[in-house]
Amino acid sequence: MGTHSHAHSADSSYQVRLESLPPLDELGVRWQELERRSRCSFFVSWRWIGPWLALISPLRYARLLSVTQGARLVALGIFTQRRRFLGLGPLHLRLHEVGDKMLDSLTIEYNGLVCEDGHEREALAAVLDHLAHHDKRWLTLYLPGMQADSVPFERIRSLGMDMRARRHAAHYIDLSELRDSGNGYLPTVLSSKARAAVRRTARKLQAGFGELSVAVAVTVEEKLAFFRAMAQLHESHWSEEEQERGAFGNPRILRFHERLVAQSDASDGAQLIRVNAGGQTVGYVYNLVWRDTSYFYQAGIDYRRFGSYGSPGLLLLTHAVEHALASGMARFELMAGDSAYKRTLGMAENKMVWLSLDRNGWASALRRAWWRLQGQAQES
Repeated sequence: MGTHSHAHSADSSYQVRLESLPPLDELGVRWQELERRSRCSFFVSWRWIGPWLALISPLRYARLLSVTQGARLVALGIFTQRRRFLGLGPLHLRLHEVGDKMLDSLTIEYNGLVCEDGHEREALAAVLDHLAHHDKRWLTLYLPGMQADSVPFERIRSLGMDMRARRHAAHYIDLSELRDSGNGYLPTVLSSKARAAVRRTARKLQAGFGELSVAVAVTVEEKLAFFRAMAQLHESHWSEEEQERGAFGNPRILRFHERLVAQSDASDGAQLIRVNAGGQTVGYVYNLVWRDTSYFYQAGIDYRRFGSYGSPGLLLLTHAVEHALASGMARFELMAGDSAYKRTLGMAENKMVWLSLDRNGWASALRRAWWRLQGQAQES
């Protein structure tokens, strides 16, 4: 059964439903029709959500959230619901995540509802209102990887929810601004020290192996071949350096990305870029391209062979940014995290927030007491 309401104190013209998922092919059609009217990020588009739903079996944990205004559909999202403690504990709801460390290592960012342009804040506020007043079963609501500017914090506070937030910088490059200024990326954005590091790396690689060349995979077969080579380089570096798995160490995660890559087309989805020095591959960049934005997702670099040649990572990413600039993209997103290389390459930053909202009551009071006890135990 689904739950249904008119939003309580939010704009009461919105109706909110939470119900079982329809067949995925049918949902895909509805989702893509709505995304054509939205300004959603890649991570809320069907290009990401479709492969993600294929990953999270069993699907019985997933619920379709819809927001309508009269007969018009204005927003959709997928909440997963899980109970801890062998299914007896309180219910946790998550937007486009499942509460499984391995599956959630995909790390959704720029998350939210897929929403008709202009309704974003009010639709989300109506959803929060509905969950606070009409759906009493849940204890904690997780909203991971939200752009801080898109979150109606004042509405959350007015609903009396207990809120915890982890904030991260999300660096980006405004390619439109660069293009309008008529200046190149390296001289405008990078410090003289970073420029020198990139040029020194290029000179050493050319002297040792031959001219640098950049190739962008075109066909699905080529994209999959580049992707698999990138994942292998990424994993071998992680297992050597960190003694643990990297982003592609789990076969289910690998299958998710292979499905995403296979379903991409020339303009949207996975973009794989390879940088060679002579006949040798220095590394690959894996971007997710959506509308006029390129999101940097991962890289695989042959550090064993080229790590001593300076800064191959910086070199690779500057080539990826320059490719996006030449392709007419408006933004290059370096994603959440305040790593030194992101500060070096970026022009500006957004704030990304991972939110956890608790319903007030005895269960959340018990939970807070438990955290305090754990904190004291760790300190002593």
